[in-house]
Amino acid sequence: MKREFAVVGMVACIAVGVLGGWFIPSPIPGAPRASLLDIIQNRGYIIIGTSADYEPFEYMNTSTIPATIVGFDVDMCNWIADKLGVAIQWSDRNFGGLIAACAVGKVDMVAAAMTYTVNRSSFLAASVTYITVGQAVIVRNDSVLTITSLADLEGTNVGVQSGTTLLQQLINASVTTYTEFITVDAMMLALIGGSIAAAYIDEPVFLAWSKTYPLKMILQTGTEDFALWTRYGEPELLYEINNVILDSFLDGRMYDNLEKWLNITVT
Repeated sequence: MKREFAVVGMVACIAVGVLGGWFIPSPIPGAPRASLLDIIQNRGYIIIGTSADYEPFEYMNTSTIPATIVGFDVDMCNWIADKLGVAIQWSDRNFGGLIAACAVGKVDMVAAAMTYTVNRSSFLAASVTYITVGQAVIVRNDSVLTITSLADLEGTNVGVQSGTTLLQQLINASVTTYTEFITVDAMMLALIGGSIAAAYIDEPVFLAWSKTYPLKMILQTGTEDFALWTRYGEPELLYEINNVILDSFLDGRMYDNLEKWLNITVT
């Protein structure tokens, strides 16, 4: 099967909404608002929540001492930090807890190869989307499993990461024989070790693991768009995040990133 996945930069125009009520003078002036952007720049660092088990987007580089988080999303975050003139404090968490951590202020933004969904956008503010990837059902090379749809996985012990859109897709396909994993590392090692028969994962992650382990893709499903996330009510920070993403397409950094981490050359 041809290994192929779509990677599309979603360059969007940022519209500035003007509500008439903003311009109605208030007889009782409120206290000056300290924006999250102001807070970040005043303290000198931005706290970014991630789940560093998702190569090639964010994962631990154990060849350094101490180990450092690297990947496609990490490079984007470095561009954002440079634009703001601050350092990054990484908060490595389970994927399923990232939205809540950002919503309550434990992290300032989320960068975790997180798919844009309407449901997630009801909790956090999404950036413009920056990449579109395919999803894949994968097995070991010695597997004889064949399927033509996700529904065919019913009866097969398939692994999926907790809190993901991939899990919801299995549920929507009436698949009940799945095993949830908190981390992708644990899921992939279970697949390689044979304790699960298949795994449902974003295709770039499969490609990264297949460089080391004998794995194959048996089904490619749809595609989904990734976004960065921050809290609502912080338009200043979201504006800067969006500007960096859009500028990276214009100046070529995003295309360099695609080639560096995903081996994709855009011509």
